Amino acid sequence: MTRGHAGPNRARAYDRRRFAHRTIARAVAALALASGAALVVHIVGGVSLRLMLALAMSVVVLAATFVWRRATVRQRRWLARRVTVGAASGGLGVVVYDITKTVLSQLDAWRYNPFEAVRVFGVLIAGPHASLRTVYAAGVAYHVLNGISFGVVFCLLWGERGILAGMIWGLFLECFQLTLFPGWLDIRAIGEFQRISVLSHLAYGATLGACCRYALGAGGRRLRAAAAARPPHV
Repeated sequence: MTRGHAGPNRARAYDRRRFAHRTIARAVAALALASGAALVVHIVGGVSLRLMLALAMSVVVLAATFVWRRATVRQRRWLARRVTVGAASGGLGVVVYDITKTVLSQLDAWRYNPFEAVRVFGVLIAGPHASLRTVYAAGVAYHVLNGISFGVVFCLLWGERGILAGMIWGLFLECFQLTLFPGWLDIRAIGEFQRISVLSHLAYGATLGACCRYALGAGGRRLRAAAAARPPHV
């Protein structure tokens, strides 16, 4: 009798764990969108980006602390791995994204500066009277934060889906940029902006999808096994 019920009980326990993981993934993914949401609110509503980022980060810290404390040890391990892989993959994706923008902008006499948004981010965060170095440091930091955050969202929700899913996610992000940036930044060279932006987001998404799938799959298992096999340093 006990053996007969073991299979269904295990299946129900697995379903409960899977549901819990999905619930946590969706909650944390929503939190990871906070930096991007702050920019949307600024563009649409005219609210200070610096203020919105401060509010968003406060909410993220409080909510993430609540989720972490409520999670089990197994859930914490799963969440930490996903966030780590997503952050690293998103960071690498930002590098590829910026390299793609740089290369494309050098192919012809483009009238559009593909990194103007970074400068504007810096002015909005550091203030109009900040030094040029401070402005670009703040702008680059926010740019990288967004790329890492979007990588975490993807890894939590679709990490194993691979390159195609990553490219679709990149195009989804591109839709927001194409909708909001031309009017906000007063971009006149729309055709050039669209070509550079679309191709760069595809490169970001492909990199993100490939890295997440590798790290979460057999490649990640091989890396962890190799790390575990190394002798401890004396």
